[in-house]
Amino acid sequence: MSKTVVCAHCQHTYNKHMSSCPFCGGENPKEAKVNTTPRCPRCNRPLETVDYRGTRLDLCPECSGLWLATGEFEQLTSERDVYADETIPHGYRKKPPPKEEGYLPCPLCSALMTRRNFKALSGVLIDICGHHGVWLDAGELEQIRCFIAKGGLQAYQDKRIAANAAKVRSIADSLSGTEFTQWFIHHWNLKHMLKEGILPRKKTI
Repeated sequence: MSKTVVCAHCQHTYNKHMSSCPFCGGENPKEAKVNTTPRCPRCNRPLETVDYRGTRLDLCPECSGLWLATGEFEQLTSERDVYADETIPHGYRKKPPPKEEGYLPCPLCSALMTRRNFKALSGVLIDICGHHGVWLDAGELEQIRCFIAKGGLQAYQDKRIAANAAKVRSIADSLSGTEFTQWFIHHWNLKHMLKEGILPRKKTI
């Protein structure tokens, strides 16, 4: 069995266990056997299709966990969709993080998913397959939407801005004026600095 693959972008050959080509950086996702019917990563039961705000999602009939394709998750966790939902309760209290447990398999390809605290501040740990989607345990979608409705995405953005500004200040203190200018030009551009709030936007009349 061959241990190499040919990059679809630059045609170079490299180790098949690498997800990106080391020559051009292009992504070459691994081919994996995909289940025709997604199965719950906790109960191993086939998931059933349900309707949620006009979007078809896959629900486990036993534990009520939800499987969302990447696009579906992005849509349902967007400020536009959340702010249009008048059924979201006004209050949101972050729950304590769940107990540590093993990683879950993707409902489609069975590869182990990564676990991440949604936007670092929500306290909701989501399981992500980089190729197929996101697994949410029962009630987690509602928790995420409440977090967003209460301004969670803005709080996350403010935290990123503060962290980036602190990083710039720290590097500025450790480098000479010329070295810092070279580093700054290399790592940042004007559009990114305005977006991150490193530089103030010009006021318009």
